Amino acid sequence: MASRTTNDQVSKKESGSGSTRDRLLAVAIELFTTQGYGGTSLREIAERLNVSKAAIYYHFRTKEDIARVIVEQIMEVNGGIADRLTVAGKDTEAWQRAFDQIIEIALTNRRLFMVWDRNDDAFQKLFADDPVLGPRIEAQGEPLAALFADPSLPPADRIRLGCAFGAMMGPLVMYTSFYEDLDADVLREHIRTTVATLLRG
Repeated sequence: MASRTTNDQVSKKESGSGSTRDRLLAVAIELFTTQGYGGTSLREIAERLNVSKAAIYYHFRTKEDIARVIVEQIMEVNGGIADRLTVAGKDTEAWQRAFDQIIEIALTNRRLFMVWDRNDDAFQKLFADDPVLGPRIEAQGEPLAALFADPSLPPADRIRLGCAFGAMMGPLVMYTSFYEDLDADVLREHIRTTVATLLRG
């Protein structure tokens, strides 16, 4: 019985710790988006969470460590987006299904795209010399570039694919802050309609 109690206590402690870490990241994303990475301090993050700076140090040693996790998440999401389209490859019939999946991924991660949009220069400079994250940031566009530049695809298909991708990524990623007043259902409906029209040619 004593062992079970100890395990329960450890489980609850780990659960609480994970929750605090997640809340810390959420607050950091919010502040990095509204104030910029350079304009946000660990003290402000701690104050927003109503915890001490020591509580933050329990999870992250520095503000850069927080940014690293956020950028890693962004790279994972970008990788998932690229995977959907590269798997569809040259199959024009599969493009619409891939775009539908990508739209859902982008809508689920709107806050990540907003924080990247407003801090991309700062994040790229921060991790330019990082041996792991630096190359991931540099290479993030390569899989899609290979598809868009594929000379074996008919020019009309390449252009339709590029136009559809740009139409989708504009509101969801590149200019997401201009559309943050619109809810996900509105974005989903109109982006899907626009993409479908472009893919039909």
